[in-house]
Amino acid sequence: MGSAMRRTLAVAALAAVPALTVVAAQPAAAATSASAATAHHALGAHATAFTGYDMVGSDGGVFVFPVGQSGGFYGSLPGLNDKVNNIIGMVGSASGKGYYLVGSDGGVFAFGDVSFAGSLPGLGDKVNNIVGIVSTGTGKGYYLVGSDGGVFAFGDAPFLQSLPGLGIHVSNVRSIITKADLSGYWLIAGDGMIYNFGTAAPYPQLTCPAGADCSSITGGAVTSTGNGLWITDNYADVFTFGDAPFLGGFNSVPISGSPSDIVSLVAPSPNDDGYFLFGADGGVFNYGTAKYAGSLPALGVHVTNVVGAVPTVSGS
Repeated sequence: MGSAMRRTLAVAALAAVPALTVVAAQPAAAATSASAATAHHALGAHATAFTGYDMVGSDGGVFVFPVGQSGGFYGSLPGLNDKVNNIIGMVGSASGKGYYLVGSDGGVFAFGDVSFAGSLPGLGDKVNNIVGIVSTGTGKGYYLVGSDGGVFAFGDAPFLQSLPGLGIHVSNVRSIITKADLSGYWLIAGDGMIYNFGTAAPYPQLTCPAGADCSSITGGAVTSTGNGLWITDNYADVFTFGDAPFLGGFNSVPISGSPSDIVSLVAPSPNDDGYFLFGADGGVFNYGTAKYAGSLPALGVHVTNVVGAVPTVSGS
């Protein structure tokens, strides 16, 4: 769990961030292959009235909240009798009526109103370091990112470069966040470094005090304007950039009273006035206008393998 001290991560000077704003380059994997199709777009500016959320486990099992709502569940891997244990995340459609699941091998599973646009196994690429997925918002494309900062663009996702393509060697990238207009994206590293591409704005690196856990960043979300970010870590600290408002977190809570298993921050509001934090145990923390709809611990369900979440709507 790292140091017992509170991680009050400070923002390093902007000058310390590499100049990584780049223009579109030749895609490394702008794939259209649909081999073996199965039955985090940045939600951006939208008018969808989300009424609940789904969580996914590493086995591809999907949990729907509120329990009993008429929508939200569009399929799961156990439901298809697919036995895996390498799902690392999910991303929803702009409508809230579909989602993608992705494995650490780059396998992609499409459910609901989203379309399969390719996968790394389908291209014959053998990897085991995929850590994030983000949708284009159209339901027709997505990005995958590896822990080395390699970016793979599928369907209508425009490729805007990657860290290996720039000669930058890392192994701690945790997620990818894209602007709603697809003109830029950010790669978020576990140590708080934020790498920007295309028109995505450069932001300072998060740094933390000596002796604290400095590798705990898990990911975040973009504001509806594309001009701000929320970033979170395992301990439910929330850090804001640009026009993202701070609505709450465990930043000022003693470490003994903080969660240590936060895996995802989801910001479903078109007004940027609410967000959720989700834990690996299926625990949920809601802030601002984000409406709590239940959690796995509250149902007496004990798990430790939740890896992601998406907002959903009721109705089919």
